[in-house]
Amino acid sequence: MRENRFLHLMKFIACLFVITIHAKFPGAVGDYTEGVARFAVPFFFMLSGRFLLADKGLVSAAQIRTKVKKSLLRLLKATAVVYLVYLVFSLIVHLERGVSFGEWLGIKYNLYETVLFVLFNSGRFVYDSSFVFDHMWFLFALIYVYGLIYLFAPVLRKWYKVVTVLTFAGLFFGELLQTVYPIRPFDISITTWFLLRNWLFVGLPFVLLGIIFSDYVDGKDRDQNKLFYQGLMMAALGLILTFVEIRIFGIKEVYVGSVLIILGIFFISEKIKEGGMFWWKLGRDGSAGIYYYHVLIIAIYDIAYNKDIIKYQLMWQKPFIIMAISIVLFGIIPMGFRSIRSHD
Repeated sequence: MRENRFLHLMKFIACLFVITIHAKFPGAVGDYTEGVARFAVPFFFMLSGRFLLADKGLVSAAQIRTKVKKSLLRLLKATAVVYLVYLVFSLIVHLERGVSFGEWLGIKYNLYETVLFVLFNSGRFVYDSSFVFDHMWFLFALIYVYGLIYLFAPVLRKWYKVVTVLTFAGLFFGELLQTVYPIRPFDISITTWFLLRNWLFVGLPFVLLGIIFSDYVDGKDRDQNKLFYQGLMMAALGLILTFVEIRIFGIKEVYVGSVLIILGIFFISEKIKEGGMFWWKLGRDGSAGIYYYHVLIIAIYDIAYNKDIIKYQLMWQKPFIIMAISIVLFGIIPMGFRSIRSHD
């Protein structure tokens, strides 16, 4: 299957939006930008599902498991590297603060944190005070989802639509409870971010939605012009609806508008497969690195500010600074190395 450069471009754009969640613009601009950016991580989940089983010949459980196993092994290797980088960074920062190795180990790894990690892909297993944000939950949630697809491959296409509907219903019902009637399952407030933003209520439905979309568009020839205009309408309606939801409900993990934006992007991608002469390459070569390591850049920036190496907070400039550094380190430089290798 020829690579879709438009989706590579959207990967790059989605990474920049993720940065605006973790390095937020001030005021109302920051709130609305963050709200729109909530499409980005679910987009990555759906992208994983879109191409996971895109081969029309993948029918039997054995064939599905073979394909998923390859994807899972690649994901496990990438996760191990990313996790190790942040683990070493966390240790160095805590030792520099005067925390002993034993104290640091006890802070990150204990029974309570293990429960949070196993249930919700969160807790100090994947973040702590040295880098604040638990963005690695995405990797572990995707590992869970791939594992479930592998286990339930014999009944995947029998039940995947039902499971998608049920998990989406759980997500948005939970967000409704957050707004109108907060509860405390597991003695954790439902307003806590990871109670809904985890492998079950975000990872699973969006990966399965990607598989459903793949089966729909690859199952038989579709009118690409019709898909394109449907996609434009979905994306525009999704953007408008997201602004309305932000205004009414404030910041949520995923909006109904987010789902429409994501679907719109994928419908459009069936018609438009180009992403410009340069920008799509940043998505292909750099989106993973930008997503994985921008939090590290933010952490180093904040340390520099706290030590007066950076004299001003630069609230408006900070997101752009993090974007620029991340693009250079994880986009332009890898793209240059790839170009050099291709000419060797």
